[in-house]
Amino acid sequence: MREPEFKIVDPRRRFLLWFVPPLAVFVAGLVVLLVSGHVTGPFKSVTVVRALFASKRDFFQDEQVKRILMARGYQVHVTPIGSRDLAEKPDLDSYHFVFPSGHVANEHVKSRRAGKHVVPYRPFFTPVVLATFREYAEALVKAKVAKAHDTTSDKPYYYTLNVTEFAKLKDSRWSDYGLANENRIIAQSPDPCKAYSGATLVGFFATALGDGPPATVEAAEELARKVKPHVDAQGQAGEDMAPKYFVPEGRTHAVIAVIYEHQYIAYQLRQKTFDSERVLLYPTKQHQSTPELISFTPEGDRIGELMMNDPDLRRRAVELGFHSLGWNGETGADFGAHITGRGLPEPPAGEMGRVELPKAELFERMLDVVGDCK
Repeated sequence: MREPEFKIVDPRRRFLLWFVPPLAVFVAGLVVLLVSGHVTGPFKSVTVVRALFASKRDFFQDEQVKRILMARGYQVHVTPIGSRDLAEKPDLDSYHFVFPSGHVANEHVKSRRAGKHVVPYRPFFTPVVLATFREYAEALVKAKVAKAHDTTSDKPYYYTLNVTEFAKLKDSRWSDYGLANENRIIAQSPDPCKAYSGATLVGFFATALGDGPPATVEAAEELARKVKPHVDAQGQAGEDMAPKYFVPEGRTHAVIAVIYEHQYIAYQLRQKTFDSERVLLYPTKQHQSTPELISFTPEGDRIGELMMNDPDLRRRAVELGFHSLGWNGETGADFGAHITGRGLPEPPAGEMGRVELPKAELFERMLDVVGDCK
């Protein structure tokens, strides 16, 4: 018999046999990641930018927007606040930028920053609209104060509203026009003392009830007293009506809610099938909310430049329902193409007249009177 043989295995060789194959895979993967630039992502420095936001904060709270900004090296810390409160905030200078919703707040912020770093950017706009439900829109058609924008559709998504005639229905009830609802016919908006959409409703009624923008404080106060009953009738909600309108029981919260068009468009594009029961009323004299990103620092400047130039951010803005604007204020054509490409009819934004709001200081006085703000 042959004697047994004993093999001596070098432990270093055994280690290499076990370690080299996975090491080769790791090295190959690392090379691919380095070439693509992805591996350095977690190690990039991230600049945290602090900002005050009114109603357009939903853009910066969008997860895709957060990821795009993070890829560019920025994280925006969102502090929500109403436009008017934003403009009055004592520690305004402690933020990198602010993003109020409307002209009055924009101008007040700029006046407070006189002589300091202030750079405005206007990346998009969105009309202020009145959102309702189909049966209530049809009741307004029956009342001869509204009409379908697309007369060829059995279920149009958009209607036009004559606010002058609508104001005359203040003492009427929905039951007068065939609905099982004894409530008065009113529009509900956020508090005009806090939210720009609420202030815009004041502007809609002021245009309907006045002969033109007031030129003096006395005329502004007189017109405000005419508007006040139309706003007082609703009671005043918080800073945003959209969350109440879009919930399943929305009819019990707000039959007609003042919101922004982008909120409706974004809601519809999130649905598997479009919600044909929720529709928009466009006043025959419209108002476009053109929020300004007002930068106070170089970091704020960089966010503003990205909003104006970055194709991914601009694409996402359109997907969230905003009309994009160029550096010279021109409207981009991408909004209509995206909306109709998804199968939703393009809304009649900008097709009618514009509400002429009073000068900022006179309009603020009107809001004080209408909303008992001070």
